[in-house]
Amino acid sequence: MRKTATAYNILCILAGLGSLTYLTVRDADHLGLYVAGIVFFSLLGVIAESQSLAIDEDKAISIAFAIDISALLLFGLTAAAWVSFCTAFFSVMDFGRGRKEHVLNTPILKSLMNASNYILSILACGLVYEKLGGRYMVDTSPQGIEASFLQIAHDLPAIFLGLIVYVLVNTLMIMFYFYFLTGPRPGLMLEWLHIFRWSVLSMILIGTLGVFLTAVYHALGFLAVLLFFAPFMLFRYAYVGFTSIRKGYIDTIKAFSAALEAKDTYTIGHARRVEKYCEIIANEMHLSADRTKVLKYASLLRDIGKIGISESILNKKDRLTDAEYEEIKKHPVIGAQMLGDIQFLKREVKIIRAHHVHYDGSGYPADAGEESKMLEAQILCVADSFDAMTSDRAYRAAMSLEEAIDELQRNAGSQFAPEAVNAFIRGLERMRSKNELHDFLKH
Repeated sequence: MRKTATAYNILCILAGLGSLTYLTVRDADHLGLYVAGIVFFSLLGVIAESQSLAIDEDKAISIAFAIDISALLLFGLTAAAWVSFCTAFFSVMDFGRGRKEHVLNTPILKSLMNASNYILSILACGLVYEKLGGRYMVDTSPQGIEASFLQIAHDLPAIFLGLIVYVLVNTLMIMFYFYFLTGPRPGLMLEWLHIFRWSVLSMILIGTLGVFLTAVYHALGFLAVLLFFAPFMLFRYAYVGFTSIRKGYIDTIKAFSAALEAKDTYTIGHARRVEKYCEIIANEMHLSADRTKVLKYASLLRDIGKIGISESILNKKDRLTDAEYEEIKKHPVIGAQMLGDIQFLKREVKIIRAHHVHYDGSGYPADAGEESKMLEAQILCVADSFDAMTSDRAYRAAMSLEEAIDELQRNAGSQFAPEAVNAFIRGLERMRSKNELHDFLKH
């Protein structure tokens, strides 16, 4: 699979760099007329891409796309291809925790593949724009900001259709890479559709910014663009402050979870294993990336309410008395109360509160209501129970894999949601067929 993915990368690189070379040779006679604009927008693009905003664990947003679109509308295909290449190839991506990626510490094939994706995407956008009658601003003389806006307004349908084609090419190239890297897998097309829908919305919004940038540059020049660009960079730093606070919340909560595992000697590693089992079920059931992320957070935090339970009960070597079991049953509600005031964990709190409610409505707490019907809570119930069954306890030995699966199947429809049980078994069997199951269960 890896060789196929590498061959695909090389093919894309040849297509991207080949197109850039062809266009440069074709337009060599007049490309020098706006080389200053290409250099200016390339520098802006590199700065903007290097300041991308991580708005989620699996999503980032950059206004560099606005600069690429502006270069296209102003100067045409060749200039836009060069700006896109420089933006992708020379930017410095900050992934947090001191990890930065740039052309000097990244495999050259990866850097060139990323740049080729940008080139081919902007060229596809530009070709659609041209075919629909779009005009480039370089062919007209500036006659004031209003005239520039009116010229662009005439071409707005072509611009927005071009933006959609850009996203289509960009996301499909990435999806095919993962297809060749990992082979066919359930949910890949749904993942692509989720990314495509989110990307179309964000790219249209950022593309609109590119339209404004085009009019400002065409009518007023370099300095006006810098003044127009500056507030967005200030917003970026304000947003980074907000995301740092959010990340601090999550890191603190994860630390609480780790502290809980240290307190309950029989659940060390339990949270991480349950998180992995939840991910298997979510993938098999084709949950969106966003719902899967929420489920994984809930799995890590689901037992945080046990911090309020006595250690003598948590670590008791004999079976619990009825009174002690009643204390244990309080932990989903305690956990929900502890996390209830954190706004961005609202969905996780609902899952945590209901993850011990059974499919048939039994279990606890008794007043879970609509929360008990959440698919994510039912998935977490299956994953949590499976890990409990396959883990040693002071009063019993762990079940074997087959015994635990039999127990899940026997209680499907009563304790467990049948669709979640079936999805989990499919996922385990898929891993078994690839000889990955043994190593997976060991960690």
